Amino acid sequence: MKKIFLGTALVAFISVNMQAEIIADRPGFSTGTYTVKPGKFNIEMGYNYTFDTLSSKNNTQDFPLFELRTGVTEDIEFDFLWDGWSTTKDFKESPTSDITIGGKYSLIKNEKYNFTFMTLVTLPTDTQSSFKTENISPLIGLLWDYTLNETISFFGTFQSSTYRDEKRIYDFQPATGITFSHTEKFASFIELYSIIPSSSIIPTEKVVDGGFTYLLQENIQLDINGGLGLNRESEDFFGLGIAIEF
Repeated sequence: MKKIFLGTALVAFISVNMQAEIIADRPGFSTGTYTVKPGKFNIEMGYNYTFDTLSSKNNTQDFPLFELRTGVTEDIEFDFLWDGWSTTKDFKESPTSDITIGGKYSLIKNEKYNFTFMTLVTLPTDTQSSFKTENISPLIGLLWDYTLNETISFFGTFQSSTYRDEKRIYDFQPATGITFSHTEKFASFIELYSIIPSSSIIPTEKVVDGGFTYLLQENIQLDINGGLGLNRESEDFFGLGIAIEF
């Protein structure tokens, strides 16, 4: 079954460290409300290990989970996403992923709360399928965050996507979470998200995830993250990543 997670496996994090020069879209499921400044670029990459709940032979590794973000205007950014290679535990398969393009538009922006519109389109360009327009998979979402104080912030997303399996499937992907800024460089988050498909045949996924970020330099952020499936159909995962602004 094909799914869209902001470009399949890519995940995102809302940083509450407002003094940081870089505000990355990883790690986590929800995408941050902040857009890259015009003339600036964010390169965000990571490694993800997913544990299959039915068979350890189907455990997968994904790399480099690449995302390029650049500012178009003060309120608009363009995004290019490519998960890269997905390899099973026995390393017998390493198909490449689809390409996703899109962007974000800041609707409301202030010190207390933010709302941002996001749209992404995944193109069927992977090595296991031929390009067909009917297999294009769009996603739209409304991103939000609310700053409670200097150390605590809430965030979330209401997003929906559609993809083609045997027939076209629609799903709703709500998420909400909280971030904690422990120091000027060190932050953590915890988040709960679901993927609710329109087809009753496809099970709903429920996952709680969390992680830590560390601002190595003003323009470099490191992260470590993991997730725990809350039902049999939801997989556990562990990941590492880096975000660089230039």
